Amino acid sequence: MKNKFLILLILVAMGCLNVMRVSAQKTAGKLVYSVATDGYVNVRQAPTAKSKVIGVLATGRKGAALLSSKGTWWKVRVDNVTGYVNSKYVQLSSKPVAVKNLPEFYYELLATCQSMKEVNVFFYNCPDVLDGSPVYLDYENGKKVYKICMSCHATRRAAEEACKETNNLFGYELSKVWATKGLAECVYLPMTPAEEYAIPLTPGE
Repeated sequence: MKNKFLILLILVAMGCLNVMRVSAQKTAGKLVYSVATDGYVNVRQAPTAKSKVIGVLATGRKGAALLSSKGTWWKVRVDNVTGYVNSKYVQLSSKPVAVKNLPEFYYELLATCQSMKEVNVFFYNCPDVLDGSPVYLDYENGKKVYKICMSCHATRRAAEEACKETNNLFGYELSKVWATKGLAECVYLPMTPAEEYAIPLTPGE
């Protein structure tokens, strides 16, 4: 009887190892990408829709490492943020998933830099109120550029109002509107908490 029980335990253990091996093979080299048609999926602190938003996965941009995929909520890590995404709006893939007809987002653009060295020079010389502004990756004439922005909005009007306030504050035209299809890829957050980048809409939008 003991021998049969021991054999059963061994078989169960072998089955578990096989499942883990197959699971590892399926996820090897793949990341979790947003397929949300509204441009992004929220990364939440806990596996519930009522939990605090601590980050985002932008559709068509970089992916997140998959830590667990049980049930509706997948546990992921993107940059230094670990949280949960609704599996309905993501897909495991070896490259970003193309999604058509993404909405436009509007950024309050402060500067366009040709390198991260230029970005660092900007932050070294800029007023304290601008220190910590997010930096986004873009391409101009096939080359990478880095755009430093104050805020992100769902409508052009809101972005124009934000630019107007900033320009009035400094007394000259410092910022202008930059429009993108879907959210831009954030590559640098000098001082901004992840949850601030997670909300691409201004209050009331």
